[in-house]
Amino acid sequence: MTTAAPSSAYASVRGSLRRRPVGWLCAVLCLLGAALIVLDFGAVVRVFPASALLAFVLLLITVGIGAAVLQRVRPFRAAPRAWAWSGIVWGATAATGCAIVANTGLQGIWFKTAGIDFGSRWAAALTAPLNEELLKLSGVALIALGARQLVRGPLDGFFLGAFTGLGFQVVENWTYAMNSILNSGGVNGGADVVQSFATRVVLTGLGSHWAMTGVAGAGIGFLLAHDARPARRRIVPAVLCLLTAMAMHWFFDAPLLGSVGGVVLKTAVNFLIAVGFYLTLRHRSRRRARAFLRSPRTPLSADLLTRGSRRRALRRVPPALRPAAESRASAYLTVVEEHAANSTGSGPGSDIGPGQAY
Repeated sequence: MTTAAPSSAYASVRGSLRRRPVGWLCAVLCLLGAALIVLDFGAVVRVFPASALLAFVLLLITVGIGAAVLQRVRPFRAAPRAWAWSGIVWGATAATGCAIVANTGLQGIWFKTAGIDFGSRWAAALTAPLNEELLKLSGVALIALGARQLVRGPLDGFFLGAFTGLGFQVVENWTYAMNSILNSGGVNGGADVVQSFATRVVLTGLGSHWAMTGVAGAGIGFLLAHDARPARRRIVPAVLCLLTAMAMHWFFDAPLLGSVGGVVLKTAVNFLIAVGFYLTLRHRSRRRARAFLRSPRTPLSADLLTRGSRRRALRRVPPALRPAAESRASAYLTVVEEHAANSTGSGPGSDIGPGQAY
């Protein structure tokens, strides 16, 4: 008796699971997180569909603008869209859905062990930095492991973390809008949504989850950097990045500086910390890239360094040859980005021969 060969569809799925186990794990966890969100807020959406739709539209606007800004300020070139949106989707689904369950459980512990008064004041500040930062960062780590070639150093980790935090931030804003409708009795859902949007996006959005997880994500970049540093030199900065993100989150949620001015100050502090991380990492990356391009060991043109210089160089190429030139420049830019992220100076590039400049 012979055993029937597996169908081509089954063989395809099995082969995909073997090739991309991390991707399938991320997909399953994202579906789980989305299911938890639907389970928790499905009834509210059914009762207040118009307000839920308004909040969803504002969510889309926020994530669209946020993603565009992060893509624009990323050095050298925008991140691959699938990579960036993988972080956004993780933050919006897996991290948010699991955080709803985890936060409820841990806050209940604070209320039971420390009392209602303490819990009402400090539960959020003692819960969110632990649960939410670890849940968001776990997605950053999984995506980075699944796309090792795209996370070459802390700057790549920073942006993957920022995209992940952005996804978490916009869906959390949506959940707060839904809760604000319930808290006000559902009398004027549209106004509640707009007020929640103004508070959580306009007032505090610049110092929220994108900033916290960007800092924590830089730690993943340190861990997975494409260089030869020993493990002890990777673990310490990675842990410090995570602890900094947790401290930012604690400060943001702590019952301190409760006035509007205090909230603005908290937002400004977190924003400046994230920007400080970004500018420091960006400066180091550009300095390495500039040194590599000016080195006698590379024939590549310094025009690769910025978006503007690449556009100007491409305009000098005859129109018929521009597609091929743009393709070559993209491949060379990958080499430049590798050197920019590599603190030991041992990145690839020796295979670029003479005459292969932009």
